[in-house]
Amino acid sequence: MNDEKVAKLKIKEAKELKRREKQAKFKENKFYLIYLFMILSIVFITDEIASTIGIQFQSNIINEFFVDGMGMTYGEGLSLSSAIGFISYPITLLIVFYRPLADKFGRKPFLIINTFSMALGLFIVYLSNNYIVYMIGSTLMGFMVSHDMQAVYILECSEPKNRARNYSIIKAIAILGTLLVPLLRETLMKNISSNWHIVYLVPAIIGFVLSFVALLCAKETHTFLLKRIKYLKTPIEDREKASKEEKLNNSQGGIINGLKFAFKHHQLRWLIIACTFFYLASLATATYSTVMAESALMSEEEITMALYLYPVGNALSTLVTGFVSDKFGRKTTIIAMGSASIVSYSLFIASSMLGWTPFLTGFAIGAFMGCYWGAGDTIGSIMFSESSPTNLRSSITVINTLLNGVVGGVASIISMIVIPLIPPIGFGYFYLCLTIPGLVGAVIVMLKCIGETKGLDLSKVTGLEWDKKKEDKING
Repeated sequence: MNDEKVAKLKIKEAKELKRREKQAKFKENKFYLIYLFMILSIVFITDEIASTIGIQFQSNIINEFFVDGMGMTYGEGLSLSSAIGFISYPITLLIVFYRPLADKFGRKPFLIINTFSMALGLFIVYLSNNYIVYMIGSTLMGFMVSHDMQAVYILECSEPKNRARNYSIIKAIAILGTLLVPLLRETLMKNISSNWHIVYLVPAIIGFVLSFVALLCAKETHTFLLKRIKYLKTPIEDREKASKEEKLNNSQGGIINGLKFAFKHHQLRWLIIACTFFYLASLATATYSTVMAESALMSEEEITMALYLYPVGNALSTLVTGFVSDKFGRKTTIIAMGSASIVSYSLFIASSMLGWTPFLTGFAIGAFMGCYWGAGDTIGSIMFSESSPTNLRSSITVINTLLNGVVGGVASIISMIVIPLIPPIGFGYFYLCLTIPGLVGAVIVMLKCIGETKGLDLSKVTGLEWDKKKEDKING
């Protein structure tokens, strides 16, 4: 770096340092955390609705755009919809450039941008009168919900001993907030399949309002500020003189730096492998509406009844996950929730296919979603975060999102080939066959190869701790 560039960079960083130090003077208190967590809970509701509403209306969407619109069978329409979904993958891959920006520019700007953009995606789907417009809104929502900046806020603003508990409580509240969807199905939609668009409008309005509330009320996290201030106070000359290893460990974000760091260190490398197995089962989380409508032939009224109990089973499982995680550890949680996921999804298949009460069907699939994503959040959000240094945390957690997309894409390709070849009654059994090996593989890797992260101080984590433990084990 030449002298002119160094001089300009020093001026720029001096201004940022002054601004960051001013931000850091804000002292968090219990009242601030209470209203911050209230804001994050409602943001989480918007996130949960945006991430699940397309799944809950999958049969309505397929029927409108493909069965009624193009004269296809449901299986052909579902397969074509999955194929078209791959068009959005290049846009989704922009996450590798977008999410790491939070490691350099802070958490707050992206909390605001993500919330506003989720609301915009919901509003575009509300306006959609063809599949192209629907895909634009759906892709925007999918891109933004994958960032989970509200989760980063919760983890960085919580005490280590209560981190998973706080996360699970806030997420459980958010999941219960998705009761808004069946309520809107019954009131605005009136259980008429063609009226599904209207349900997207209310959460869109909520999201728009919340983005402005976050702008006015949320402060930057102290964990980020302390790490960034430390970096800015380090003379540029000293940074240039640092070794290659030191530069990587202290780099301020970037997907390439995150990938290099993750694959170089034992804990993160095995977390990546565990996630690869885990997301093989993710197809079951995106197809339960199809199983209810097409395999079990449940009516719109029965599906609405099921969706009233879906958030209850989901929230209870999510809440249990957090308390188990802080009490017994992250590994125990993943093993327990992974096993419970298999049991819950099997109960969902049995209840829906045998015509048991829709309330049990809804509770069972909700419990599966809570257990599955409880384990997924523990691996992908909590353990990835607790195994990464602050300066690379957001960049490294994007690896988890990429794995979800890539492995989920492979599972979708498999389903695109298989689904048109089997009758609708077999859809649920096919998804179950993908779920079991994925979850069993993840549990085995977690049990054998990954270290516990419960109670770690996020401001002190270097990511190197488990390398030393491995060396001690070999030498010992």
